Amino acid sequence: MLKAATARCCITPHLGMTMAGYAARDGAAEGKDSELYATALILEDGTSRIAIVALDLLFLQEPLVSDLRKLIGDQIHVPQSNVLLNFSHTHCGPTSEGLKYDDDERQDFLRREYTQRLRNELPILVDSAVRRLEPARLGSSRGEARIGINRRQCQTDGSILLGENECGPVDHEVNVLRIDDLEGKPIAVVFSHGCHTVTMGPKCLRWSSDYIGSARDLIEQNTGALSLFLQGNAGDINPITGIGATEDDSDQKRRVGLILGGEVLKVYSSIYTDSVRRQQMLVGALSKIPVYPRIRITTEQHDPIAAIEEFIELPLEDFPDPAIAGELFDKWDCEVATLLRNNVSGGPLNAARLFYRWAKILRSSVQDGVKPVLTLSIQALRVGDVAIVGVPGETFCQQGTSVKAKSPFSQTLFLGYSNGCASYIPTPDAYPKSGWSVTDRYYIPDMIFQAYLLPTALRPICGEKIIAKSLELLGRL
Repeated sequence: MLKAATARCCITPHLGMTMAGYAARDGAAEGKDSELYATALILEDGTSRIAIVALDLLFLQEPLVSDLRKLIGDQIHVPQSNVLLNFSHTHCGPTSEGLKYDDDERQDFLRREYTQRLRNELPILVDSAVRRLEPARLGSSRGEARIGINRRQCQTDGSILLGENECGPVDHEVNVLRIDDLEGKPIAVVFSHGCHTVTMGPKCLRWSSDYIGSARDLIEQNTGALSLFLQGNAGDINPITGIGATEDDSDQKRRVGLILGGEVLKVYSSIYTDSVRRQQMLVGALSKIPVYPRIRITTEQHDPIAAIEEFIELPLEDFPDPAIAGELFDKWDCEVATLLRNNVSGGPLNAARLFYRWAKILRSSVQDGVKPVLTLSIQALRVGDVAIVGVPGETFCQQGTSVKAKSPFSQTLFLGYSNGCASYIPTPDAYPKSGWSVTDRYYIPDMIFQAYLLPTALRPICGEKIIAKSLELLGRL
C-alpha cells in the first residue's frame, strides 16, 4: 500500500547576505518579500521509499548536493539515488559556496554558516515527514498555463538577446499530482512547470520565492495541503511579464503566480482518488433523468516505487593552447585589478570576477591535462504510473517535451535544476554556427560555460545524450 507524508521548514537566510541569480545586482539582502521554504514529500510502498525535497533556492552545486542527499538518505534509511532535491531557481535567494560574485571573507563565513544550517535542518525535515506517514492514494493529470515565453531573441547581427521570441518553442504543460489519504483528504499537491523565476528582478534586495510562492499560497489556501513546486525545463523560458525592472515587482509576481496556481487548482479538482464514476442510472417519476453516482474505492491498487540514478559523461569542446589559456587568465586578472583600483563595484566587478574564476579554471584544466568532459547524474523515479526524471542542469523546453512524448509512463515529469545545476543544456539550434569560442565575450543567455565555470562549452550532442539516457532509465523502471 502506498504511504505518504509531507513536512516543511523555513530556510530564509539572515539579512545582509549576498543574493544569487543576477551578477548585476549591487548589494546584499535588505528585506524579505516572502519566506523561503524547503518542503519534503516522502512516498513508500512497503519495500521502497523515496524523498522529494523542493527548495526555494537558485540551486546548490557539488559537492554540497551529494552531501545533503547522503545526509537525508542516511536519516531515513534509503540510498542517495532515492533522494531528489529540486530547486525552484528563484533569483532572490542566497549565494552559496559554489556560486558567488564577491571575494568577501564575511560573506564566505555567512555562506558556510548557511550551508551548515541546511546540513542540520534538511535531515530533520525529512525525518519529521517519515514519522507522519499514512496510507495514501495518488492521482495525476495535466493542464496548461501560458505564463512563459521563449527568451532567446535573435538580433539582426545573429547575436542572441535575453528578450522575447514569440516564435520560439515553449512547453505550457503543467503536471499535477494529487496525493490524498484513504478518505480523500489531501496530503500533498505536487505541481511542475518550466519557467524562469525572475519576476522579481536584479534591483530587488529582498528574499523572495518569486511567483512560486504566490501560486503555492493559492493552492494551499484552497486545498489545506502542503504543495511542492518542481521546476521543469526553464533554460530558454522567461515569464511573460519579463524580468523585473524595479525594486518591487510583486504585482507581476502575483499575477504570474495566480495564473499558475489557478491552473493547478483546476486540474487538482478534476482528480478523484476516493471514488470512481458509475455507469448511467435513470431516476424520476415523470421523466427519466440520467445520473452518474460515484462509487467509493474500497480496494487498494499497488503503486510500485523505484529509483535509478546513473552518471553520464558529456563531451566539452576541445581546450585551447596553453598560451591562449594563459593570456585569458592574465586579461581577466588585470581587469579585476583595474576595476578595484578605480573603485568600481557592482555589476562590472561581479562579472569580471566571474570571468577571472572561469579563466583560472580553464588555465588549470589545460595545464593539468584534464579530460574535456562534464560528468552528470541522471535520476529517474517511479510511483505507480507516474515517473520523474531529474537532471542537474538548465534544460531547454524541447528536451522535456521529447522525453515526455516518448516516455512509457502515463505521466512523466522531466525536471531540470535537480540534484544540482552544472550548466545550461542548449539544444543544437542554440549554438552559434561557428561554435562557442573561449576568446569571445558572451552575454546571458549565451554566456553559458563561463557562467558555470566550465572550461569550454558542451558539444551540441549533449542534450540528445541526456534525452537518450533519460528514456533508457524510464524503460528500465
